Amino acid sequence: MLQIITKVCLIMLVLFAFAIPGFALKKTKLVSGESLLSLANILLYVCQPMLSVKAFAIDPIPVTGAVLLNFLWVFLLSFAALFLTLGASYLVFLFMKNPQEKTQRNLLIFAGTFSNCAFVGIPFIDMFTEGNSEAMMYLMIFTVTFNLILWTVGAYLITQDKKQISLKKAFLNPCTIGCAVGILLFCVPQINVFNMEAVSELQQIVVYTGNMTAPLSMMIVGVRLADLSIKELFCNGKIYLASAVRLILSFGLTYLLILPFKLNGLFAETPYVLLAPVIAMSMPPAATIVAFAEKFDGKKNFAAAAYATGTILSLFTLPFALLLITL
Repeated sequence: MLQIITKVCLIMLVLFAFAIPGFALKKTKLVSGESLLSLANILLYVCQPMLSVKAFAIDPIPVTGAVLLNFLWVFLLSFAALFLTLGASYLVFLFMKNPQEKTQRNLLIFAGTFSNCAFVGIPFIDMFTEGNSEAMMYLMIFTVTFNLILWTVGAYLITQDKKQISLKKAFLNPCTIGCAVGILLFCVPQINVFNMEAVSELQQIVVYTGNMTAPLSMMIVGVRLADLSIKELFCNGKIYLASAVRLILSFGLTYLLILPFKLNGLFAETPYVLLAPVIAMSMPPAATIVAFAEKFDGKKNFAAAAYATGTILSLFTLPFALLLITL
């Protein structure tokens, strides 16, 4: 238990360390708030897609029919978990009926629904499996489902523009394209130049660019935090409610979803088919809430506050969630 708590705290400490340069540069006026849109576009259109390619293309597991079938199961379970949580988030915030609260309510629903499954979820999967490639693959299948919903329902929540809900945008957004490229390289290893020993230097393209996701996301958060007061950050009860949905309710709903499979011994030899969605849904709010608020001109400071508060609170909830799933 102590080891789990220590590792969780260290991971969160590293993430918030990345926010310090952004915070300092904004306070010293070396970075302006207007520059964040450019940084958000780099994050959404370059770094996150490369992170997906990296997960599938660098040192992948062998391709088998059983693995592909497991991918399908993870996709379906992830889809169900995300929509269960989305529905729960809507119900929790039904009390915010005032039209003036609509934008804030939608941000809270977004924060409650979408988890930081990529650059927080990946280190946790890596930590608990000691670098198990198969477990990492299952988590990335979760992110495929995640991105399909994020770039449709998620974008609509931020923009309130129904044009955002389209199959075209679901499949042709940069993160989904990145996952598709990664899966193609995984399924056809003969064309996976990123895993060929003769040209191993090419790995640096996806490794370095993908690894920029965490630092860049947190630097954007740091810049936004520099504009927040203590009251905005820690004194909004609605943000705490969204954090409870994200960190407790979503984890509980997903765990109940996979529990019948677990009790019946299904996927006993490949447990991360069930556990990858649970771990992903136990993560703090998605950093994408900050990038989307920047890109689509949402309530930027409120989005940063919801993200930062939820991430801080996850220090207390993640150890217990991760301990439960290992029982």
